[in-house]
Amino acid sequence: MNGITFRRPQQEPTARRSRCAPGLRLAQSSGVYLERPATAPLASHLKCLWIHQFAEGESPRIAVVPDGCADIIWTSRGLAVVGPDRVAACPKITAGEIIFGARFRIGAAAPWLRVPLHEITGQTLPLDFFWGREAREIDARMREARGASERFVVLAAALRCRLSAVQPPPPDIAACIEHLNEVRGAAADPVRAIAWKTGISERTLRRRCHEYFGYGAKTLDRILRLQRFFTVCRHRSQGELALLAMDAGYADQAHLTRETRQLTSLTPREIQRQLSQRNSRKEVEIGAVNV
Repeated sequence: MNGITFRRPQQEPTARRSRCAPGLRLAQSSGVYLERPATAPLASHLKCLWIHQFAEGESPRIAVVPDGCADIIWTSRGLAVVGPDRVAACPKITAGEIIFGARFRIGAAAPWLRVPLHEITGQTLPLDFFWGREAREIDARMREARGASERFVVLAAALRCRLSAVQPPPPDIAACIEHLNEVRGAAADPVRAIAWKTGISERTLRRRCHEYFGYGAKTLDRILRLQRFFTVCRHRSQGELALLAMDAGYADQAHLTRETRQLTSLTPREIQRQLSQRNSRKEVEIGAVNV
């Protein structure tokens, strides 16, 4: 894959993320969640840097909805890689926890980690499995940093230091992402269409998707459609579900209901309600950080 030699983790992951259960809240509707877009030269690799602060006194039960991305996160337990998910993950969060993260763009994480993403799908692993001593040095600097702004500076600087050794995904992966981001009929076969568009075989396309996305194009297509539903819900919080389903690319409201239950454990109405009540308070001041 672009001349990259993948390095397989030498240990088992510390824990797989827990399955979701009833009564959960969407992660971004819990506590205070803020994003900052990455700037050049990281912008072509990172979707954003983010911070999530949870309230003191309670351990929230949250659902982290799949978005096709992998993240590097830092918590009180250290640095870790969060692989892409097929369905919502329900990590155990300590009361008062503050999580810092760098979210890779879809398809961008594999060259940074030097491992096919299907090997870490649905898993959270210590970053030193991938970066060794360098990860431990970054963790030490994160712990010494004072405040959110300084920690973002440390994390962004560490990523920039590795940038020269990272190769971009191949053109067919970029074409695949572009095609899947288009709103089209839910019955369309994305694999066949992308293979025809890029001129590669369906078998090769499936292999590349598993390497760069963690799963096939059809799974990513479902996840991106779900994310479009979240987007239209945020912009039209009181909209009729049938119309929101059509705008997101679902065949009908019943299709939307099946997909949201399978991917998030929540109903469309519950998702709509939680997003409309999203806490907009900014209890964490990130500050003006050039990331």
